[in-house]
Amino acid sequence: MKTLKATTVTYSENLEGREYFQVLFEEEGAPKRGGYVLLQRQFEMPDGGESYFECDEFERSGHYIIRKAKLSRNKFEIETPGRRGGKWVISFELEEDRYEQLKEVLQIILRKPSRLIIEGDS
Repeated sequence: MKTLKATTVTYSENLEGREYFQVLFEEEGAPKRGGYVLLQRQFEMPDGGESYFECDEFERSGHYIIRKAKLSRNKFEIETPGRRGGKWVISFELEEDRYEQLKEVLQIILRKPSRLIIEGDS
């Protein structure tokens, strides 16, 4: 298991066609010295439900159906499958409105067949 304390959390999307979504968690100094986790999904072409996952351990990067991901107010946990897979626990701090936007983008990226559990939602 790898842990990161993200000092920067960014998310973006193609607002015009809503075809491309991305979330990036970075430690201070990333990508040169620190860790990072990048999660992307595109909807221009059929993708079989796979998201693109990348981290500072590039050999673990690839396209996956993410079966285990959990988001809480200050933490994101993700597990990638297969022999190259692994588990990452990322802590972060965001204002409430930015957290809500992050949650929305992650729900789009990790929609079925992937699975995202959101703790604290009623």
